[in-house]
Amino acid sequence: NSLQPPSVYMAASSDNAVNASAEGPSLRTVVCGLSLPSCVFNSSNPFATSLEDLQALDASAAGAVATRTACPGFVHDEATMKWASPDGANTINCLGYSPLPFEYYTGCLPQLSGAKPCWLSISGSAEEVGAMVREAAALAPSLPGGLAVEINLSCPNIAGKPTLAYDFDALRDYLGTVFDAGPPPPTLAG
Repeated sequence: NSLQPPSVYMAASSDNAVNASAEGPSLRTVVCGLSLPSCVFNSSNPFATSLEDLQALDASAAGAVATRTACPGFVHDEATMKWASPDGANTINCLGYSPLPFEYYTGCLPQLSGAKPCWLSISGSAEEVGAMVREAAALAPSLPGGLAVEINLSCPNIAGKPTLAYDFDALRDYLGTVFDAGPPPPTLAG
């Protein structure tokens, strides 16, 4: 599949001005073979933690639903991990990963409407991430909107763990281990 730019339907009027169609400009796009009704969707953040959060995102105009990053063995520490939402829409945080496990999110995603793709954000050791990618590939066919996996390798909020994304040699080794069993399907689309 070749990626297509967002579809924006334009038509010339009789006075040669360019106008949007009666429906207006479209924000539809295709990412990794998944059709998104809008190119705008949430990041992995505190407002994407619970099933209720994900259901609210699913009911919104967002083009997809991204989960908060799940990482095996991550322990949320209230003493050091803080966040604030001064305006109720944005956060200032040093939370790190989700306090909820990968299995929580794989259980939540089938409960969503299926009208839009899901982005499953994960992190962990290369072996753990490889196993989660394979589990996600098995889950994908049951999600009508499709599934993509984001491997979070740049979370700066984990003490003693430098961000792997900035060390290209380590990143190559990491991804080699993740995909040692072979790549997942080209797109994890249901």
